[in-house]
Amino acid sequence: MTNKTPRSRSRGLKTWSAFGNLGRRPTEYEVLTHNMNHTTGPVPLEMGPDVHGNVWLREHRDSMKLTVADWDAFRDPDTVTYGSYVADQDDQETYVEGLIAQFDGEGSDETLSDEALTLLVRALTPTRYVAHSQQMLSAYVQQLAISSYVANCAAFQTADQLRRVQLTAYRTTQLQLTHPERGFGTAEKEFWTERPDWQPIRAAFEWALVEFDWDRAFVATNLVTKAIADQLFLVQLRRQTARVGARLDSLILENLWRDSLRSQRWSAALVEFLVTADPGNLDVLQGHLSEWSARGNEMIGAGARIVASPSGASADEIASAVRQDWHSFLDSVGLRAESD
Repeated sequence: MTNKTPRSRSRGLKTWSAFGNLGRRPTEYEVLTHNMNHTTGPVPLEMGPDVHGNVWLREHRDSMKLTVADWDAFRDPDTVTYGSYVADQDDQETYVEGLIAQFDGEGSDETLSDEALTLLVRALTPTRYVAHSQQMLSAYVQQLAISSYVANCAAFQTADQLRRVQLTAYRTTQLQLTHPERGFGTAEKEFWTERPDWQPIRAAFEWALVEFDWDRAFVATNLVTKAIADQLFLVQLRRQTARVGARLDSLILENLWRDSLRSQRWSAALVEFLVTADPGNLDVLQGHLSEWSARGNEMIGAGARIVASPSGASADEIASAVRQDWHSFLDSVGLRAESD
């Protein structure tokens, strides 16, 4: 009779043990996202504590007022991964490229009215500065995010803004080639830096770029400047371009709005996560928002005047609609923007 060694009943660690007592197999999204932040280890940035990068992280991220026991408990409601993002955006770019080819083949830019061209040069092509500002802001939110779940959301948002910059630049060039006398490709900098109605918008983005504490940067970026600018230059401008006959630009803006809605979803989910983690976080966020409400309202008034057009909605109508949508977005997560 052969003696057999009893099989050990102890189990080795599963490959997903980093999740703790999850009670289930992690999803592909979680496997690809969990604990990927290289700045939160015992030796952040793998450098000494006094190097500039680590000092910055301590001052502007680790010392922020938000209190969260486990940042890795947050989840993106869309569970976006690099693979799913690339696949989805490839589909969107295919759609937009088809639109451009179709309208280009029809010679649609040659038939644009004077009102349409005036609106496009004043309100559409200068928004590459808006999109680039949003790109830089999103990149900062990503870089200082304490959790890879949050950082990935901001990274994909940054990529969205780069897509918008490229599409705006492409349309600018198309319009410049067709209507070289209208200032497309040459007048945008003067609009952005000199025209009175653009200055409250430019100032808001520049002030947001010097909000270095992560919690303040998140509020300034996702809850104020981006939320308002996207309502102005994606939603309201889409409606105005449709009314003046610039159908291609209206359809492109409608497609870009999809990206903005994804940003709203993860921003709202993050606010709800923060408040659940510590109810006192709501007061922190509200405090930052209250400081930014005046700039937000100035953006709305100025942007409405930029987007208004004789054949479309008036500046007052646009401002009212944007303000209502902004307030509704904030109200849905328990925040409140102060009125003018």
